[in-house]
Amino acid sequence: MSSTAAGVRSIRLRLPETLAPRADERVRTVRTDAGTLGELIDFLSREIDGFDPNDELYNFAVNGAMILHGERAKTIADGDEIEMLVAFSGG
Repeated sequence: MSSTAAGVRSIRLRLPETLAPRADERVRTVRTDAGTLGELIDFLSREIDGFDPNDELYNFAVNGAMILHGERAKTIADGDEIEMLVAFSGG
């Protein structure tokens, strides 16, 4: 039985410097049963010191595509790459 059949996904995670000050901590693989980005966000809030899932400071990209609206409902799959980006605005 594959890991995805059991519900466990291997996700490549890229963290911003604000959550991983050391460069060697910014890219990691996490194993989780999260099936949506929202479930992954909740999982990460328990795993990463200083990450608040209610803080709008972070945007997310899934496989290089920015998710600007409805991110919590975005489906994720085994092997996806999720990047957390510090949100910024300008004018």
